[in-house]
Amino acid sequence: MPYEKRAMDVAEWQKRLEENFTVNGEVGGNLFDIFHQERTCGEYFENTFHGQCVLMNSFQSFYIETIKNAFNWVAANGWPKDCKYYTSILVYYIIAFRSFRACENLLLKGYPLDGYALLRDLKDRCIFLAGIVHNITTFAALLGLKGIKTRKELEDRPKIKKQRKKEEHRVLDLMIRKNSGLPNDIIKELGRWEQLFHEEVHGSTFSFNRELMDWVQGKSPLSIGPTPKEDSMAIYMNRASEIGWLLVRLLPYLQPEKNAFGNIWQNKQQILDDSFRYMQQALSKLGKKIGGAFIRFVDEKFNFSDPFFYFEADGTF
Repeated sequence: MPYEKRAMDVAEWQKRLEENFTVNGEVGGNLFDIFHQERTCGEYFENTFHGQCVLMNSFQSFYIETIKNAFNWVAANGWPKDCKYYTSILVYYIIAFRSFRACENLLLKGYPLDGYALLRDLKDRCIFLAGIVHNITTFAALLGLKGIKTRKELEDRPKIKKQRKKEEHRVLDLMIRKNSGLPNDIIKELGRWEQLFHEEVHGSTFSFNRELMDWVQGKSPLSIGPTPKEDSMAIYMNRASEIGWLLVRLLPYLQPEKNAFGNIWQNKQQILDDSFRYMQQALSKLGKKIGGAFIRFVDEKFNFSDPFFYFEADGTF
């Protein structure tokens, strides 16, 4: 019978879906093969790249510990005085953690390059946070709210968006691009690093090319669901390690006062910092230029004054 468009209530709407899309007794039953492929990819990754799993699980657990320490400090001492944006920065860190978890979950479901694409935004957010810590910008400026004082101005969304984009570009230029003060060869390599993120976000360049070539060259059959691909996993792992390192370097900023989270926490943070450096050095030893370039970037742009704890940036660097 040909499809007939008609008015219906919610029960009829749901029943029609169930009647037409039930496969082997389950609504959407064709997905069950995909679920199996996703589990297989996760198991393959965990069995093949145990060291990466140890590093990332350690990092994410420490990140959670850091957030809990911040809440515990606030519960015991109250919100830091004269720190207008501490609460917003804390939420910013929590959202960054969730974003990283989303990337990791995509990896473990067999979609590493989709996770890689999501890392692009997290990369930018890490750089913006570092800009705040270096006091070359403020949280308000990165929201596009610099100079906004009245309710009428606050409702001018195009103006706020324009200001936000302008400030983001300014900070990126100062931190990683032409005005960063980094050597030209480092800027060039980091520019390529950024461009590869961009290409996967806009058009899934890596995903499409690799899937097509593997099929055409007979390396793997064309599959609807994900299959384990070590080269795609490696791309994700390298970039996730780099973003993880940036976040580890930034975590002390959540301390409301000097050594607020204690010496044991500081020691753990240093161990993770060394571990991520080790991963990047290994990449460099393989002849990958980004390895050395990224180490230089971290050492210059994510190297913060000691003692390192929260302060209210005013952008007057």
